[in-house]
Amino acid sequence: MDTDTDWSDQAKEKMGLYPPHFHKGAQISLSTGELKTVENLTTEDFERCTEISPDLKLDSSTVAKIEYDEARGMVILSFLVGHARLQITVEAPVEHPFFVYGKGWCSVNPDSSMSKYRLSCNTLTVGDVCASLTKKIARSNA
Repeated sequence: MDTDTDWSDQAKEKMGLYPPHFHKGAQISLSTGELKTVENLTTEDFERCTEISPDLKLDSSTVAKIEYDEARGMVILSFLVGHARLQITVEAPVEHPFFVYGKGWCSVNPDSSMSKYRLSCNTLTVGDVCASLTKKIARSNA
């Protein structure tokens, strides 16, 4: 582990680890043309946007493992993504929100999410299925 790296909130902000679109009240422009605040997004919003968008698809990402790095205030999350259940690993701050089917916004540390984003979150747990927007891959006809 790199002990020389600054993992303060200010440093994480500069690294882009606290996106402004997760702050309560942030206006999200849906591909339907509708504006909604981030806290009012629904599963149906994700589904409708990907139905309309030629570039995006909606994948399901199941949380397979959560590892804490308390010294840095980070977590390492393993997900099984899509029908192929491709395993990916993501490192994120403990307060980073994920949209979970049937639960809404969730994070590893909901109190920190409320403090950082003013966004009410449930607890993210192993087995949760997150909505993941990904770019569609163009298929070649060659």
